[in-house]
Amino acid sequence: MRDRRTLILNFKNYSEALGAKSLELSRAAERVSSVVDVEIVVAPPTPMIGAVASAVNNRVFSQKADLGVVGQSTGALIPESIKAAGAAGSLLNHSEARVPPPGLSTLVTRLKSVGLEVCLCAQTPREVKKLAALSTEYLAVEPPELIGGGVAVSRARPELIEDCVRVARSAAYRGRILCGAGIVDGEDVRMAVKLGVDGVLVSSSVVKAMNWDGKITELALALQASRNP
Repeated sequence: MRDRRTLILNFKNYSEALGAKSLELSRAAERVSSVVDVEIVVAPPTPMIGAVASAVNNRVFSQKADLGVVGQSTGALIPESIKAAGAAGSLLNHSEARVPPPGLSTLVTRLKSVGLEVCLCAQTPREVKKLAALSTEYLAVEPPELIGGGVAVSRARPELIEDCVRVARSAAYRGRILCGAGIVDGEDVRMAVKLGVDGVLVSSSVVKAMNWDGKITELALALQASRNP
């Protein structure tokens, strides 16, 4: 599983990817997926999950999940709703949508119970050690101070990535380790993989790019070239 690299594209709520533009961006990711041997997962804004899941072959993730009950939980983005919309999984505990620690384990269990995969986000090696025990399919390292800043974590804090990878593997974590925050170009991706990750979690560098196909291709080719023979 870990030999095939992963790129998760988080659309967030950037204006460039709202409404029908989410479909356009998702189709760009799908076109790249057809020619580059890299797993590309798309995470559109919540209102577009169903439309995107119905329109492209790429797996679709929700950007978050909530602990509301089935029934009387107005506004909650519950796992059952995410699944019914056609998504394959969810980001969880992103720096912009943190989940209180007591609820994380419950949410992961709930998501898995309905057949959804989880990309769990962490900020520090200490947090990675705790979250690795939840055995999610993906574990993403994102220092919040670098998110959207244009300076890649692989350049600014390479020791953080190395420490997080070491801690996760020491804890017998078997999923894919990703890194995010400031990943802008192919060189950022290559440096990240050299530090031990299996892929990247990206957002603004793609969503705000003038040429979506070109930027996704650049990042995906860097991941493909770094794959183990």
